[in-house]
Amino acid sequence: MMQKMNLSPLKIIPVLLAVIVSFSCSKDKDNKDNDDDYTCTSCASAPVAVAANNTINKGIYKGVLIGSSGTLIFNIQNTTNTITGTMVIDGDVVSLTCEAVDLDVNSDFEASFTGTLNDYLVIIRFHVEKGGTNPTIVSATIPGHPDAVFIVAKETSDTLLECYEGTYTISGDWTEEGTYNFLVARKSGGGTWKAIAAEDGFPEEFTSGKGYMSGNNVVDPNRLGQGADVVIATINGHTISGNFVDTDGDEKATVNHKGKRTL
Repeated sequence: MMQKMNLSPLKIIPVLLAVIVSFSCSKDKDNKDNDDDYTCTSCASAPVAVAANNTINKGIYKGVLIGSSGTLIFNIQNTTNTITGTMVIDGDVVSLTCEAVDLDVNSDFEASFTGTLNDYLVIIRFHVEKGGTNPTIVSATIPGHPDAVFIVAKETSDTLLECYEGTYTISGDWTEEGTYNFLVARKSGGGTWKAIAAEDGFPEEFTSGKGYMSGNNVVDPNRLGQGADVVIATINGHTISGNFVDTDGDEKATVNHKGKRTL
């Protein structure tokens, strides 16, 4: 499995929801098979988060998930007193509502978001510290998706969060394929990224990675501990793709991956 990618494991992490957004993305109808023409028509081109919430627990939180594939967004009183969320998993949209809670900007925020998927109850418990830091999914009950794992982050007024869902294949001294999703934080002068991957058939076993953005290039710093920063992907419009060499002892293989922005 992608454990050979030399990436550190994650724990279940928070996710997002909020602003009622349609998650349907479209391509030019005459170029449905051409990824270069893909556009996520519902994806924001600028942050929705407001500056007043940049350093408190209110605001917008977004994330990606594997164990299937999908995205999440939480709207924690970003511009109104409402708390809502949305999860899209394998194309199914789950609208989430929050239990009645009193939000205190001087304390951590934790609450359960609930909805239904195929008439079954979904429960996602979310926690974030008072400064809007360390958003985390405490627990998740998603019918049909018991192994879902998330990575999530807080959007700020100067940092746009972009979610990409995709796949990878590995060829060389070993072979493998699976899901590979990116959460990219774009800001003036650069940004950061996180990614999570799982081999097909083994969603409970996953790997993760993180690094920085250089323009549209996704850079893995100190790749494989060899002191070299490696471009592992490039973002072109609303698509992401790339390849890189992975090693495990004396074995070597090439990881090819591609994906599309869906949030």
